[in-house]
Amino acid sequence: MPPAARPLGPDMAAGRGLLLLLARILALAASAQTVQAHDHHGANLNFDTGEPIGGALKAHILLMSVAFGVLFPVGLVLGLRRHKWHVPVQATGTALAVAGFVLGHVRGHGGRAFPDNAHSKFSWFMLWLLAAQAGAGVYLKLHTERRFKDRARPYIRIAHRYMAPLMVVATYAQVLMGVVAWLGFCFGDFYGQCLAHLIMGSSFLAYGIWLLLLLRLAGPWLASFGRSPEFYDSAMIMVWGLFNTFTEHGFVEEAHGWSHKDLQHTSLGVIWFCGGLLSTYMLRKADAAERSFFPAIILMVTGCAMGSHEQDTQFSTRVHFVFGLSLVLAGLARCIEILLITTGLIGADRKEPNPFQYLSVFMLCHSGVMFMSANRENVSAVDQIGVDIGTFSLGYMSVTFLLFLYAYFMMQLFAELGKRKKKHAGRGAAGDGPEYRTLSQMSQAGDEDAADSNPHVLFDAAADEERDAAAPGSPRPSDDIELSPMRLD
Repeated sequence: MPPAARPLGPDMAAGRGLLLLLARILALAASAQTVQAHDHHGANLNFDTGEPIGGALKAHILLMSVAFGVLFPVGLVLGLRRHKWHVPVQATGTALAVAGFVLGHVRGHGGRAFPDNAHSKFSWFMLWLLAAQAGAGVYLKLHTERRFKDRARPYIRIAHRYMAPLMVVATYAQVLMGVVAWLGFCFGDFYGQCLAHLIMGSSFLAYGIWLLLLLRLAGPWLASFGRSPEFYDSAMIMVWGLFNTFTEHGFVEEAHGWSHKDLQHTSLGVIWFCGGLLSTYMLRKADAAERSFFPAIILMVTGCAMGSHEQDTQFSTRVHFVFGLSLVLAGLARCIEILLITTGLIGADRKEPNPFQYLSVFMLCHSGVMFMSANRENVSAVDQIGVDIGTFSLGYMSVTFLLFLYAYFMMQLFAELGKRKKKHAGRGAAGDGPEYRTLSQMSQAGDEDAADSNPHVLFDAAADEERDAAAPGSPRPSDDIELSPMRLD
């Protein structure tokens, strides 16, 4: 049925929820109010029935957004930098999170009711994880090893350290499930395709954030392993391709025939596995200076395939084209970046990344956001509202800008706190903090003067030992100060 003749329906009410995300950017809230319901979502008990959002739920969203979106990430960075505001920030975030948890489970609050859903159930895991993380931080802050032989402290320190990245990943998943519950998507027959879009889109987004982290901070750490940066990309692509090859068609569960989507998705899994296997084998003995175009080529091929992927509606096809175009641009920019680095046009001893290097990272993040937005219910809701592909693309480009800003700000905060701490403490002082080294300085032995001028941060155990030898009476960071994120000492 052509889009113009399609009946208005409950996907439209879902569009209202979507526009609440984008209205402040696109000024489309007025058109969202005209959305009516159709029988498409009749079995979805969590669907937006038109009831207003109650005050308790609004307070829940606000408190959780401040706690998990602002205070905990900032507190994590402060914890890494052993800043005095780490404990107050984390304590405030914990108090707000507990209050938000209680408000989120209030029944009969006078607004829209949400039956049991993944977001609600996963919140209990988040609560216990938060309690364990806070409890471990308080325990480490007590320094019980000063009063008796504490055999549990090393294990609690390790658990505390690894709960921090787990908290970051769990927070992202919980926020994503909260948005899905609010919009009323991913129920019934739409569960599988919705889940696939969210997982794959999140994977591209995480890939982009990982490359940004390497670009801003962790490049020297990765180079210390002595392998090509593309070796890790290739291994990840190979494993993910193998996973996709045996899950897209339904080999695990009974599948009925091969659709054109099964064929295309499975073929993408095959090419990811084959290309990743080739690149991994070629780079198995390569050092950090050797690079490879193959991961970027795989991204471009994937983008071309997805850009020409026919969908049920013309609007959905165009959305997938924009997603594919973003992947092609990301891969092309990565190829040019590698060419500029290997030919010396981008110097490895730069204190700051070349501006061009951010392009591939940003386009990867945008491809992830676009692919998450391309799930069938979201596209159908926006299409029936009357939003064109240009407005749709600009709206989600704006979302990508905000996510990129968020990640960049956290990494920049980490670097700035390190520079400020080093400036106040002075070079060689006890408890001075980490050394600063760039990728090229990691490979040039004895270049101590250059190491002090770089804002990119890498913890250096050898430097800590030298400082301890110079000031034997000072406390060792590994004994009295935790370097793990989200700690409460």
